[in-house]
Amino acid sequence: MFPRSCRILLASPLILTLAACQDPDWANRAALQIGAPRAEAAAIRQRQTARFDGVPETRLLVEATQVLQDLGFTIEESAARHGVLAGAKDRDAVETPQVVGQVALTVALLVLGVRYDPIWDTDQIIRATLTTQPMGQRDAILRVSFERIVTNNKGGTRVEQLTEAEFSTGFFDRVRAGLARQA
Repeated sequence: MFPRSCRILLASPLILTLAACQDPDWANRAALQIGAPRAEAAAIRQRQTARFDGVPETRLLVEATQVLQDLGFTIEESAARHGVLAGAKDRDAVETPQVVGQVALTVALLVLGVRYDPIWDTDQIIRATLTTQPMGQRDAILRVSFERIVTNNKGGTRVEQLTEAEFSTGFFDRVRAGLARQA
């Protein structure tokens, strides 16, 4: 016969499974949480959106395209009549402190007899998506969002939304400056 501690250990998955059955709506709640928008989605959308008074939608889209290109983005998709534009740029993602930290960790663990395979970021693709919306004949709204797709030295990737205000604010400032030069 098994000792008491082994019996408890073997029985715990069964006990946990039965405990999960006590709440029949757990799957519905989980689905709602997984599919729910981020809590700060409205604030992010507000940061990513700017109104341009006295600027027709087509002029705004042309200036936004030029700003993206000035920033090094390649336009990948454009549906100007629908007010949609997407661009991307490739950048190096290697950061010296990250590499040094991973190598130091590898050496330290090796001294302890533990094998560790260091991982650091190598490349990134920064993507920008623009949408415009006319607000009458002479006004328009512009929304811009940025994300980066980071690849590490093992080939793994992760996607990060760049929602900080500095990204959209800096972009809108450049668009406004370009529009002011053309006025």
